[in-house]
Amino acid sequence: MKQLKLITLFCIGALCTASNSFGQANPFINVLPSNGGIVAVGDTIDIVVTIGNTGPISTIAQAKLRPIIQVPPSVTFLPTAAQVGLPAGWTILTNSGSQLRVCNSTDPIPVNTSRSIVLKVKGVSVSAPQTFSGNINFGNGTTCAAGVSVAGDLTTDNSATSTIKVESPLVTLNLKLFIQGYWDGVSLMKAVLANQGETSTINACDSIDVELHSNVAPFGLDYATRTILEQNGTATCTFPPSSGSKYIVVKHRSALQTWSANPVTMGANVNYDFSTDASKAYGDNQIQISTSPSIWAFYSGDLIIDENMDLLDLGAVESDISNFTYGYVSTDLNGDGNVDLLDSPMLESNISNFIYSVHP
Repeated sequence: MKQLKLITLFCIGALCTASNSFGQANPFINVLPSNGGIVAVGDTIDIVVTIGNTGPISTIAQAKLRPIIQVPPSVTFLPTAAQVGLPAGWTILTNSGSQLRVCNSTDPIPVNTSRSIVLKVKGVSVSAPQTFSGNINFGNGTTCAAGVSVAGDLTTDNSATSTIKVESPLVTLNLKLFIQGYWDGVSLMKAVLANQGETSTINACDSIDVELHSNVAPFGLDYATRTILEQNGTATCTFPPSSGSKYIVVKHRSALQTWSANPVTMGANVNYDFSTDASKAYGDNQIQISTSPSIWAFYSGDLIIDENMDLLDLGAVESDISNFTYGYVSTDLNGDGNVDLLDSPMLESNISNFIYSVHP
């Protein structure tokens, strides 16, 4: 996990000596979260606690520092076993989830030296920026039991605060859908990208654009991303944190724009399967490509991308047939790598049935 760079100013020279004229050592504490202090619910973030000795004269003895770090209810410390960011010689004395105390059990801290302790907390609930704090208390110099303060301590730098904000988690959307023209007639779609001469990963069919739209008129676009549709009909994509319900919209270079039947509740993991029934698409706007098992697919043939299948789309196919076109082109409706007479029949049927996109 990337951490922010922490800069601590040490007391030096005559100024330091003057401020510590009656003492031997001056412990200080600083606390800072990584990632700008922003974490999603369920994710973890590091809190960097810097503890040091600005002197000017003596080392802070081992078992003499017992700093305590407290976090708000929106986050919780991971269990002690998961706290692996302590320097050598430091131990965790207590960990209640909201409050954690450490000690420099066997680690003396020389003058002008500091230690960085990395503590892990997990996001629990969405919140605006909230304050967390670190405070130095003192041990007995032997067993980390409570003791008196370090001689020369300046209490003004024994405490530090920062903020942490918890956001909704990223939305991982798991889709399943099929495209009419790419169906292999058995159980999968064709490896269209490979057939059309494009570099592709194994099991890839083609790319699709996935959008999340508002559930309130005019149903505007909130987020969009491009992802790979696998031959088995699955596709996974990630969106920024989002709450409430959104329409899922899928677009493809040769298939009809298709919307989910209803807005879908967002969360950390969202699953939506268009393929099980026509009714999973808005307006039942799918075609059945298999009866056993029952599988439904997006209509192929909107090549002009005007949400309608008509003679303009057929003209594009016929032109590419005449020109012996092949490769990565949308007019290759059956995804075999060539534009030929095999691509025309399904489009002609969809035109005859007045197929067009249906959405709110």
